[in-house]
Amino acid sequence: MGVPIQRRRLRPGFSLLLAASLLPAVTGAAETRAVELPAVLEQVQAERERAESALAEREAAVQARLEAARARVAQAEATVAAREAEGRHLETTFDANEQELTDKAQLLKDKTGALKELFGVFQQTASDLIGAFSSSATSLQYPGRDQWLEAFANRMKHASEVSSVEDIRGLWFEMQREIDALGRVVRLTAPVREVDGTVAEHTLVRVGNFNLATDQPETRYLTWDAGTQQVLAMERPPAGDALATLDRYLAADAALQSLAVDPTGGVLLSLLAQKPSLSERIDQGALVGYMILGLGAAALVLALLKLLQMAWVSLAVARQNRRLDAPRGSNALGRLLLTYQTHQARDPETLAQHLHAQLGREATRVHRFTVFLAIIAAVAPLMGLLGTVVGMINTFQAITLYGTGDPQTMAGGISQALITTVLGLVVAVPAVLLHALVNARGRGVVNRLKAHAARLAGDHRALLDDTFTRTAAEVLPTQEARG
Repeated sequence: MGVPIQRRRLRPGFSLLLAASLLPAVTGAAETRAVELPAVLEQVQAERERAESALAEREAAVQARLEAARARVAQAEATVAAREAEGRHLETTFDANEQELTDKAQLLKDKTGALKELFGVFQQTASDLIGAFSSSATSLQYPGRDQWLEAFANRMKHASEVSSVEDIRGLWFEMQREIDALGRVVRLTAPVREVDGTVAEHTLVRVGNFNLATDQPETRYLTWDAGTQQVLAMERPPAGDALATLDRYLAADAALQSLAVDPTGGVLLSLLAQKPSLSERIDQGALVGYMILGLGAAALVLALLKLLQMAWVSLAVARQNRRLDAPRGSNALGRLLLTYQTHQARDPETLAQHLHAQLGREATRVHRFTVFLAIIAAVAPLMGLLGTVVGMINTFQAITLYGTGDPQTMAGGISQALITTVLGLVVAVPAVLLHALVNARGRGVVNRLKAHAARLAGDHRALLDDTFTRTAAEVLPTQEARG
């Protein structure tokens, strides 16, 4: 409520003051003409009336705003009263509805009775089928099954309504259709997400729930991603002959054809694809592994060269053996024959010494660098052990930094430790065998030369004995005749 504004008239003193304020203007104008008192009074009266009119207008405006405020206050009070009445009504309605809901829930519980357990079985079965259908590649042919099963499971979970025969028949139908699809080999067209993220339509072959494969643009296995409900291309093909078997299967026209299937639905194929190749395993050995392989290559080259050398020596000795009367210094047997010819005039002991010395030179030439094969066979396992120690050091460093929670942090060091050991043994075992083979071939060549040397020494001794016998037979009769 506002306070009423009283209208006041101008005081006489105010009129005199107003006249005094107007006096200088009138005085200034009196320089040109005479000032008349009635005109001044009229002017003062006019100013007074304008002031009173402005004051009345302001009073009317304030009064109008006051009345409007009073009207709004009254309207707000009426609205509050209406809302309070509505709130009391809604509160009463809520209590009534809550009581009715409780009664209805008890009535539904009484009506369902033993069917509640059946609803629980339906709900559990539908929930299990949602997971099975999501992870099954048959969703390519039958999309949208998860939404219906999820709605059915929710209805059974909250027991908001009694399951109908159509719902039960639909649940049975989805189960039966999945069982039938798992036993079929189907060719269909579906989008495939490539490794680079692009999506393209390809013709696929679904073998039950075991495999997904295609021959576009090349023969390859595919995987079904349950999270995104998409067919994904594998980053790398599985190891082994799986692709070759799949290629024969897709290209076959016969009714029956063998095919390797993955009973885990793609898990085994993914593990086979993650299996490192030979080059990747060698890379895991790092520097020590490359050094071991370098030693193995050196041992192989050396063994091949030595075997070729011994084959050439054996061939040359065989040729020289057919031409013993024309020895040549380009082969071991020829050099042995030349030594014999050079020293055959000497006594048997001296000739045997020269032949033995020549045999020693030939054996040294035959067995030259063979010892390196034995050295490599002994060093390769030691280098493998070195790589093992280095790999275990890396493993312990990873454990120190990251703990033992993530096995992948230790996989690199363990792989290096195992691979270098394997590489060392892989190099050592063939090196031992090559050393034994080369050494045996060398001993065979040397033994052949020793046999020739012994025959030469025996022939020389037999020749000397025969000469001595003939000389003695000629000398003894002559001496007897003289005697």
